[in-house]
Parts: sequence; C-alpha cells; structure tokens
Amino acid sequence: MMLVFPQDSNLTKHTNLPDLPACFQLSVLPWTPCIFLWLASPFYILYLKRNNRGYIMMSILNRIKTVLGLILWIVCWTDLFSSFHEMSQNQSKPPIYFVTPLIVGMTMLLATFLIQYERLKGVQSSGVLFIFWTISVLCAIVPFRSKIDTLGAEGACDALRFTMFYIYFGLTLIQLILSCFNEKPPLFSSVVTDPNACPEITAGFLSKMTFWWFTSMAIKGYKSPLENKDLWSLNKQDSSELVVPNLLNEWEVEKSKAQRNSVFVNPEEEEEEEEVLLSKRKEVRQPSFLRALLRAFGPYFLIGSAFKLLQDLITFVNPQLLRLLIDFTKQTNAPLWWGYSLAFLMFGTSLLQTLILHQHFQYCFVTGMRLRSGIIGAIYRKALAITNEAKRSSTVGEVVNLMSVDAQRFMDLTTFLNMLWSAPLQIILALFFLWQVQRHTFQYIYTLPLPSVVQTIIIFIQNVWQCKYQIQSMILGFGFFQHIIIYMRLFAYLWCGNCFIKAIRHNLVTRDLFTVQHGFSYLIAYKSVYVQCHVMWLSACHVINGVCVQGINLSGGQRQRVSLARALYSEVDVYLLDDPLSAVDAHVAKHIFDNVIGPEGALKGKTRILVTHGISFLPQVDNILVMVDGRVSEMGSYQDLLKQNGAFAEFLRNYSLEDIIEVDEVTVSLVDEEEEEEFPEDALSNHTDMVDNEPVVNEARRQFMRYTLSSQDVCVLCVLQVKFKVYWEYAKAVGPFLSLFICFLYGCQSAASIGANFWLSEWTNDAQHNRTQEQVSMRVGVYAALGISQGVLVMFSSFTLALGKIQAARKLHQTLLDNKFHTPQSFFDTTPIGRIINRFSKDIYVIDEVLPSTILMFLGTFFASLSTMIVIICSTPIFALVIGPLALIYFFVQRFYVATSRQLKRLESVSRSPIYSHFSETITGTSVIRAYGRNAAFVLMSDMKVDENQKSYYPGIVSNRWLGVRIEFIGNCIVLFAALLAVIGKDKLSPGLVGLSVSYALQVTMSLNWMVRMTSDLESNIVAVERVKEYSETQTEAPWIVTDKQPPPDWPPKGNVEFVDYSVRYREGLDLVLRNISLKVEGGEKIGIVGRTGAGKSSMTLCLFRLLEAADGEIVIDEVKISEIGLHDLRSKLTIIPQEPVLFSGTLRMNLDPFEKYSDEEVWKALELSHLKRFVSNQTSKLDLECSEGGENLSVGQRQLVCLARALLRKTRILVLDEATAAVDLETDDLIQSTIRTQFEDCTVFTIAHRLNTIMDYTRVLVLDKGQIAEFDTPTNLMAQKGIFYGMAKDAGLA
Repeated sequence: MMLVFPQDSNLTKHTNLPDLPACFQLSVLPWTPCIFLWLASPFYILYLKRNNRGYIMMSILNRIKTVLGLILWIVCWTDLFSSFHEMSQNQSKPPIYFVTPLIVGMTMLLATFLIQYERLKGVQSSGVLFIFWTISVLCAIVPFRSKIDTLGAEGACDALRFTMFYIYFGLTLIQLILSCFNEKPPLFSSVVTDPNACPEITAGFLSKMTFWWFTSMAIKGYKSPLENKDLWSLNKQDSSELVVPNLLNEWEVEKSKAQRNSVFVNPEEEEEEEEVLLSKRKEVRQPSFLRALLRAFGPYFLIGSAFKLLQDLITFVNPQLLRLLIDFTKQTNAPLWWGYSLAFLMFGTSLLQTLILHQHFQYCFVTGMRLRSGIIGAIYRKALAITNEAKRSSTVGEVVNLMSVDAQRFMDLTTFLNMLWSAPLQIILALFFLWQVQRHTFQYIYTLPLPSVVQTIIIFIQNVWQCKYQIQSMILGFGFFQHIIIYMRLFAYLWCGNCFIKAIRHNLVTRDLFTVQHGFSYLIAYKSVYVQCHVMWLSACHVINGVCVQGINLSGGQRQRVSLARALYSEVDVYLLDDPLSAVDAHVAKHIFDNVIGPEGALKGKTRILVTHGISFLPQVDNILVMVDGRVSEMGSYQDLLKQNGAFAEFLRNYSLEDIIEVDEVTVSLVDEEEEEEFPEDALSNHTDMVDNEPVVNEARRQFMRYTLSSQDVCVLCVLQVKFKVYWEYAKAVGPFLSLFICFLYGCQSAASIGANFWLSEWTNDAQHNRTQEQVSMRVGVYAALGISQGVLVMFSSFTLALGKIQAARKLHQTLLDNKFHTPQSFFDTTPIGRIINRFSKDIYVIDEVLPSTILMFLGTFFASLSTMIVIICSTPIFALVIGPLALIYFFVQRFYVATSRQLKRLESVSRSPIYSHFSETITGTSVIRAYGRNAAFVLMSDMKVDENQKSYYPGIVSNRWLGVRIEFIGNCIVLFAALLAVIGKDKLSPGLVGLSVSYALQVTMSLNWMVRMTSDLESNIVAVERVKEYSETQTEAPWIVTDKQPPPDWPPKGNVEFVDYSVRYREGLDLVLRNISLKVEGGEKIGIVGRTGAGKSSMTLCLFRLLEAADGEIVIDEVKISEIGLHDLRSKLTIIPQEPVLFSGTLRMNLDPFEKYSDEEVWKALELSHLKRFVSNQTSKLDLECSEGGENLSVGQRQLVCLARALLRKTRILVLDEATAAVDLETDDLIQSTIRTQFEDCTVFTIAHRLNTIMDYTRVLVLDKGQIAEFDTPTNLMAQKGIFYGMAKDAGLA
C-alpha cells in the first residue's frame, strides 16, 4: 500500500508531529546505505586483496551473519516479487516499488559476499559493514515510525510489506549489533604466538575508533606503576624489521635513479686509461632523501590527511547549526522539536568530528614513529659503512645529534605537516562564509540591523577560532625552516662517504696508501679480515659480566686482554694484531706472546701479522717487515736481516742489549698459584681513569662493584607524582615575580575576551529593542578598546613567557654544565655516556622548546575552559547542575590518563638512553665491528633498542587519543546541554546570549582536551627539569680556588713531593688501594714507578692531581698540603702526559695552546723538541692543521708527541708520564726520553713505565705491590738486591 502525504512543508516541517513524504521514504532513505556500500566495495576489496592477514575458520558468529544476510536478501526480493504479482493482477505500481527492493536485495547479497571475503582475508571486524548497517538502521527509523502512525490513523495497511519491513528492520538491527563483535584471530597469526600482543590487532572497529582497547592499560597504570613487562609488543608493521628496510630500499631506488640520470661532461674517444678515468667526470644529480621518505611513508600518511580534510569540512557544520539555533530562538511559534533536533545534530556532528580528528592524529603520530625508526636505522647502518675520511668530517657528538634530536624533529614534523594546507583551507572556508554574510548584508542593508550581522560574523569567528590551538601548536612547534635545515643535515650524512670497500679501492688507485710517518696502523686498517685493534674498544654495559660503558671500569691492560680474547675467540685464519702488547708490562706481554701469539701459542697454525714496537719477540717470528716513513724498508727473517747488516741491524745494535738474542735463557713462567694471586685477570677494576689501575681482588669487593654498577646503570623510575618542588625550581629559574606576572597577564587576557564577547552579545540585543542607531559610537568604542587591550595583553604575555623560558633554559643549562665540569671522574666512569648525552640533548631540548610551549598551552586552555564555564553559567544558571557530574567524569578520566601517561613517558625516556649509548660506542668501535664481520649483529642490537623504545612510545601516543576521545565526549555533552538548556529557556534568553553560550560550549571541547593533555604533558615534561636538577646537584670536587689558602704564584719553587702515611680508596665502602705510603722526593729527581698490573701505579699519580681524595695522610708539595688548596691552583702547576693521548676537535695550535698564552715561536720550539716540527711543516695549513675528533687523523704516536709538546709549553715543576711512550717506536721513545732529560732537567718527573729500559737511568725507582711500597732505591741498588725489580728486569731481558 502506497503511503501518501501532501507535499506541504507545513506537514513536514511546521508541525509538532513531522514526517517525510512516502516517495522520499521509499527512495532516498533505502538507497543511501546501498550507494555507500557499492561505492566503497571496489576500494575495500582491492585493499583486502593486497593486505591478506590469514584465514579465519568459519565460526558461529560468521554463520549467523551470513544466514541473516541471505534472509535479508530474501525479504527484499519478496517485496519485489510481490510487486510483480500485483502487476500481474492488474494492480498498477509505481517503478519505485520495483527498483528499491531490487537495489536493496542486491546490496544485501554484496554485504553477504563481503562477510565471507573478509573471513577468507583474516578480517576480524569490518568497519565498512559496520558503517553500512548503521546507516541502514538510521535510514529505517523514519519509515518505522511512519508505518506505525499510518496503521494507527487508517487502521489498514499492506500486511505483507508491513511485515517484511519490520523483519528487515529487526534483522538489520541484529546485523549492526553482531558487527560490534570480533571474529577469532586468523590461523598462523602473530597474535596466537605472541604472549603479550597489542590488543589493537584483535580490536573491533568501534574499539579502534574510540581507542577502547587501550582502557586495560589505563586501568593498570592507575592501579600500580607500569613496568616494562606490562608493555605490549610492538606491532609488526611498526617494527624496525619492516620499517628500516622499506626506507633503505626506497633510498637505494632514489640513488640508482640519480646515477642513471647523470650525464658525462667531457667524453673522449680513445685515450690512455688514466686520462679516461680523469675525464669521465659526472654531473651527479643528487638523490632526494625527501622523495625516499615520501615513497616509504607517504601512502600511510595520506590516509591521515584524508581524515583531516573530512574533519575540516565537518568543522563548519556546527556554526551553520548554531545559526539555525539562534534563528529558532527568535521565532516564538517554532516547534520545539526543531531546537531539540538542532541540539542533537550539533552533538552528533561534534562526536563525529572528535572520532575523525583523533584517527587523523593516530595516523600522523604512527607515521612519525615509523619515520623516526627508519631514520635512526638508516643513520646507524650508514655509520657502520661510512669511510674513515668522511667520518673525520664530523664529530661523534654531531652524528649522535642527528639521531637524538634531528630524527625527533622529523617525527614532530608529521604532526603539523597537514597544517600547511589545512590552516589555509579553514581560513578560506571561513572567509567564504563571511563573504556570504557580507553579501547578504548588502542585499538587505535596510532590513537587517548591523548587530545581527556582527552576531553572525562572531559566530563564525568564534567557531573557526577553535583551530587556534592547532595553529598555535604549528607556529610553536613547527619551525618549518628549521626542519629544512635538519633535512639537509641528515641528507648530507646519509650521502657522504662511499661504502668502506669502495673507499679502500679508491685510495689504492688514486693516492699513496701510507701517508703518515711509519704507517703500521694504517696498513692494518685497510684489511677486511679480523683485527685486534690498538684502540681497545669494548661494547657497553654488560653489567652482568662486570664490564661497564666502553670497558671503562677495566684497566688499560685488562681491556687489551679482553680485546685479545675476543680476537682469539673468533676462530679465523688471519689475525691482524695492532700493537696489543703496549698496554701491559713486560711479564704479562711475555706471557701473552708465549701462550697466544707465539710459535707455541693458541694461534699456532694461523697467519698472524703483529705490529709491535717491542724487539724482544722478534727472534721468534717467521718474517719481519720493517717500515720507515710509510714504506717497506726491509723484509726477511730475523737472522736474514741481521746478516744484511742494514737499517734493522743497526737499529737492534742501538736499542737492544746483548742478551736479547738469547731468548731461551729468559725464564718467564710463574707458579700457577702465584699468577692467580698476582694477576686476577678476570677481576673488576673500579678505577677512575682509563689506564692501569687496581683490580678488585676478593669476591666480596667484586660483588659490591657489580651491585654498585647495576644500581647506577638501571634508572630507577620515580613512581610518585612530580613533587611541587620541581615546579618551584622551574618557577625560580624563570623568576618568581615574572612567573606570577605571566599568570596575571593570562587572566587579564581572558577577562578582556569575555568582556568583549558579552559586550557584543548585548549589542546584538539592541535590535530587539530598536536601539540599533543609539549609542553606536559608544558600543564601537568599548568593543574596540576591549579588543585592542586583549591584543596588547596577548603580546605582552607571549613576550614575557618567551623571556622567562629563555632565562630558565639558560640558567638550568649553565647550572648543569658547571656541575658536570666539577664532577669527580668516578661519576663519568660509572655513568653511561648515553645518559649524560640525554641530559644535555633531549632534556635541555625539552626545557628549551617543549616545556615553554606546554606551559603556554596549559595557561591558554585553563583560562579558556574557565571562561567557558563562567559564560555558560551566567547565560543559563541551571547549567551549574550539569557541571558536577561532568567534572567528576572529567576528574576520573584525567587521573587515569595522567598516571598512565606519566609512567609511559618515563619508561620511554629510560629506554631512549641505551639507543644513544649504543650508537656512540658503535661509532667509536666501527673498525673493530667491521673487522669481526659483526655488522648484522650490531644492526640487530640497535633495532632491538629502538623497538624497545618505541614499545613504550606507542602506548604513549595512543593514551593521548584515548584521552582525547573521552574528554571531547564530555565537551560534546556540554555542547548538548548548553543547546538543550537554550532551547528549553528560549523565551527567557536573548539570541545574543544563546549564541555566546553555545559558541563557547563548542570551543570547550578542544579546550578541555588540551587542558588535560597539557596537564599531563606538563607533569611529563617537567621531569626534564627534575632530571637536569638531579645531575646539577651531584657531588662535586673540592673548590676550584680556596682564596685564603692560595699558594704563591711561583709555587712550587723546588718541586719537592712528600707522601705522609698516605692511604686512598676509590669510593666509600671499598678497600684501600694505596696503604700507608710514605716517601719523600727531592726537587729535580726522576722517579720511575713500576709494579705488576693492579699494583697502584696510576692511582698514585691520580692522587697528585686529587682525582682521588685521601682516606688518610697527606701529600705535601714544597711545604704546601695539596688537600688545603684549590684544585685549579694545584692542577695548573702539574703536567701529565697520559697513556692514551687526548686531542680535541680544532686546530693543532688550539690543542697545544688553548688559552693562547704562548707565541708562535714558542709553539714551534715545543714542536721541534717533541720531534713534530718536520711533520707540521710539511702540512699546508701548518699550525692551523685541523685535528679531527680524538685526533683520529694523526697516528697514536703523533698524538702522544702532541701531548709532549703541550707539556713542553707548560713546563711545570712536576711532570707525570703515564706510560707516555708505550705507543711509539723505540727510536722515537729514545728521542722523547732525551728531550725529557734535557728540557725537564730541573723538574721532578714521575714515570709509570712498562719498558724498564726507559727508567734505568732515573734517580730512583719506586716498586709498588698491592698498594704498598715494596722497594724504593736507585736502579743499581735494586738490581743488586735481587728483589721484585730485579725479577721484572730479568723478564724484560735487562738482567
């Protein structure tokens, strides 16, 4: 039976019981869901075809949905066949009765097909079908009511169609309910195998849209602090395993395109080979890293952009609805259902906008997360393949900065990238609507009062203004040009330096291979087989094995032995050993040679190439290759070279003793028990420097050391709320008065805004009382004054906040820097370098850039939310009753979120440091990793650390979405109640107040969401202040200068040094490493310090510099107790030449004379005395020769000579040499020793020596054993005593 309604708007609209025409109900309403499904299906099927997730077994749920789909098809086509039957009975029916059942029936078949196809492709919950069933139910609600009304009014109806429709409605509703439930995971899914899989994988469509799947973690975080084990596994598609290869593949494609597009400039037809190589120069088109990023991550990001476009369009629906609501309040006889419909439409639109906006954010943040993983992975892999030449062009700090800061900036960029087109689009749309209003104004200029135009305009302005926070965020955090610079820096690094092997080939073809004096290490560096590197690099923080960051808690000798053990363990055919015996004493060196390297050692039968400056082992090797100035001078066996009587034989005659050839007479071996006692090689050394130090002998101390290291290495999470003290510390850094003044300015700014809007609403009400022409100048003047004052206050508040943030960042950074410059060396030995870098990079970045913008947003949203409540309550006081329940929900959601979010932020921060630590260690040990062929293993380690970090970052960004949906729902409820209350009280409210109240309510959605998020971000980011303050307040060394105890300027005049019953330990609770040392050294004496590994040699010299403070006793230098004077006064009067030479990035002159105290003549003189003048003179830049980080462009020996030149320039009364000549050859060693004897003749010299021949002519020799003085006399007397020194000399072939 056809429903007939008069086509009269009075029956459709202007009535208390509205209805839609029957034709509309039979066509548009049922066609709408069908059109959606047919349009979406091709794209959806294509998507499913490309993203197969597995196979789902047929379940009861799936069977029910399939059966219901078939029944719905039968129901629809029953209507169709009924129409054909009626036509056969000569009952004429309109075409709509044939078309609609046919279309709807075919659509039900398509829906049933999709149900089965989704099952075959592993889809557990269908978003497309959920939307389809939802639209179907919504479109069926109007006919549902109409048919009941018609039945009641006419008492008769088409029974078959009536029955079929209600069966259709019921089945559609059941399908909608069933689509909310999930299917089981597909077979062979990772969800089945992963014990802690992310619930997002199995979450349904509704759960994903509202982020309900995250609720379990929010509850867990609220109940108890989250730990690492509580985190879900990272989704496979977000892991480095998939993300990094994807980016690298696109980068390789981009590079290959660039190479293909390159053109030859000067091709010659037939030339000699060398000329061809030189002439075929390419104009290389640089590959675009940006294009590689776009291809790798662009498609996923575009989905988020589509959501953003949709959200931007929906944003302008509510202002139109608000305009209709204001028109409704003006009409006294308008049906109430208009107002209620508008209120619920505004609520529904806001809800839809919320869901779409947060899907956009989710896609953007996940893209950013993948971008960061990809960039870090690319940088890490490049660091392992970069050439040494390219590596020297940037410091370790600069490269780590690429990973720690620049990759983070790229991630931040994705959040605001859509604002590049979204903000202009919103502005254009807003201007378009304003233009419409303006055109409308000109058309009806005589009939429409000016305030009504202003009222309409202000509605649009206020509702477009809700994107203010997004635009503010873009302006504050975007820094577009800054990101361009970061992109260029990152591209330069990834493009610099060809691969390692290519560089070797290039160097062999185009330049002299050996360009530096001697060139032993350079020869080895260009081999791609296993190497035991002279730089004793150790991987970090295997605390369980007792090795801390870069092996810093082991002595030099111990690290060298660990490195040798690693080489031995690798079991290869060729071993390249770069002077591994220089850091150990003669006895240990002999032991290692005999048991490992020598003819009867563990490596016998293997090819061993040993670089050495020691000559005692040469008779036992097969062949000797003598290098001079980078060239091979002689080659042959030991006996052959002696017979040739060349440079090698002359060298031996000059520097060896008579009995060196008779190696068999040198007895080395000790009893196993004695060796176990004297050389606990597996023991830990809790020393504070990087040279030979004290091993921990007993098990108790070993356990204590392990406990100390592990407790410091594992960052203990503070689970309490951030203390008020931290906020107060930041306020003090900003300035207490300035902090209060900023809050006052923000309050005044909000008051001016409320005042201007109230004034405008009053102005709009003038039209109702025909007062539009009265007091116009007064209305305009007050409104302008309020607007100008608001602008001035905004400017002043922003300016003062910027001033405060700069002041706070500078003060906190300076405090941290000052503290770290005065922190004891033990702190750096026991603290991972990544953690310190993290304080200076990430935490300072947060304080400098993130925290101020968070505070700005917090203050803005707080006062905006407060303003909204004040305005709505003033407009509709009954709204105060709604605030209570909403505030309660708000409070609980906020507490759940903040507790969880704070812990996730801290877990993310803790897991970030190991990434940077591992990376900086990798850069340091690149040559060792390459030599051992462990690139893949270290790449995997890096990827695991990044994934571990992202595992805590991902729930963090989801928690923001979870919060946003819930808080904005509360905001949407405020919109609903504000609109409903406006409808209920429309007779008492003016249109101006209704517009003001509801427009403020529309803004509060964003304000509330941002306020909670900013509260959490404030708590999370203020942790950076807490962390910086923690490291700014660590225990410092003694005062730099003690004014009342300053020694005379010429102190020490003689250089007398006296140890008085001196004892020292490394830290409280540890055993003494020096016990009751008492000795007196006269000025000008040369003292050699010897002893077995761990005897306390280096500790004794460290005590002179007060790097270790005395546990008991005193050190007196020229009658001044060094414990009473300032550290600067002490250390400026002492000079040390360390075992491992330290050079800084900069010129050679800066390294020699950083404070520019000496003239060029004095510097050249020092270079001449240190035998570097020839080398420096041959350089084009002379004294301005650039030293790369750590002086890597100089050989180890040259670096040692630079340190000697530095000491010659200072020429203090007391000089300490800590194995300073271990890395140089015997000839250079002899030159250095003669320089020391002549130039430091009147100075007191302390020399720690492994080469005993360097100290045989010293005044006296101090022999230490287990931290005590064993022997102290002239070398001649000690040899005569036949004691420890005699035994060591005998081992070295000197006795």
